[in-house]
Amino acid sequence: MKTEEILATLDDSEIIAFTQRFVQTTSINGAEQPAAEFLAKAMEEAGLQVTIREIQPGRPNVIAILPGAEPEIGLAFHGHTDTVPFFNMSDPLSGAIIEGSIWGRGSVDQKGGLAAAVLAVITLAKIRTPLKKGLAILAVIDEESEHRGSYALAEDGFKANFAITTEPSDLQLLVANKGTAPIRIDFTGVLAHGSNPWIGVSAIEMAAKTILEIKKLPLKDVIIPGIGTMRASFNFGLIEGGTQYNNVAHTCSLFIDRRCVPGETQASALVEIKQLLDRMAAEDPTFKATAEIARPDWKWQPIRERGLKPALTSPTSQISLSLARAHLSQTGQQIEIGYTNGYNDGDFLVNDLGIPTVNYGPGESPRSHTAEEKLRIDHLLTAVRVYIRTALELVGQQE
Repeated sequence: MKTEEILATLDDSEIIAFTQRFVQTTSINGAEQPAAEFLAKAMEEAGLQVTIREIQPGRPNVIAILPGAEPEIGLAFHGHTDTVPFFNMSDPLSGAIIEGSIWGRGSVDQKGGLAAAVLAVITLAKIRTPLKKGLAILAVIDEESEHRGSYALAEDGFKANFAITTEPSDLQLLVANKGTAPIRIDFTGVLAHGSNPWIGVSAIEMAAKTILEIKKLPLKDVIIPGIGTMRASFNFGLIEGGTQYNNVAHTCSLFIDRRCVPGETQASALVEIKQLLDRMAAEDPTFKATAEIARPDWKWQPIRERGLKPALTSPTSQISLSLARAHLSQTGQQIEIGYTNGYNDGDFLVNDLGIPTVNYGPGESPRSHTAEEKLRIDHLLTAVRVYIRTALELVGQQE
């Protein structure tokens, strides 16, 4: 069948209803199984080859393959089943349609993109179009915390020619993401009563001075040809210290979110901080501080050691060009090409598995994790069609 004939088989009401049901299926990080089972059932019923790998009890990755005549996977769609908690969002599992959008936790981040990819592959399975190469759905756990799902993909050595991560991109083509080095600095002072602060040494004051010095550090810029400049950054997200208000604080911990650009590593970011602390200690004998890779929600040592790396795929790579053509064919508009200041698990596909990977997905990313998370239906419907067009170009149909 020709591409336009395949697209004509799509039923928008079914796409919307499927996505609503997916949003209504709870899958907060740590409890992804209901969402995984929902997707696995739908893909098995469509005839895909489905493998469920339990990464932790009740936390499975779902890998589904639509095979082609050749053994290789031409294109893989990568997404995560977990969401952040509900926080203060009202009716987070309603899946209701409100002003042209599907309301609910995870609708943007990122059940919408994952649903669109699943429905695109299911559509090709149902019409029984013989493909030259295979298609894959990689629905993983734990993107919102320790990234165990994508880590397992890397461990298993999953292979594909190209991949699309379906994180929300506002239907832009994002070819790069930043890495993040979570750094904790522990300061040690001398405890004293607050009425005699000169007797003690304040760890909180050390932290304050260190923040000012870190802000003076030069940050690396990387120019992505044809797109623009990506810049590294620091965010001082959490500080903990002291025993009570009328004591000199003898301990303090500062958590830093250091965003890294291509060419930087978690190790190099940590060395940069350690060298600064060494200089400050040399200038002040009372200054005592140590730094390590740590963040409050990371308990799993493998991810601390690996880190979360920046990733870059050329804007002129085959996957970038194919997706851009598909978007143009579907929307009549040239695609916007850029990068994300955030992080996504495409890192594992690019850096560990060597798969050229880009990010293209429905949804406005700033709505992620908020009390106003809702997915634009026009984005959802467009994404399904763009995914089908891209897939057909990259995997090909048998004559």
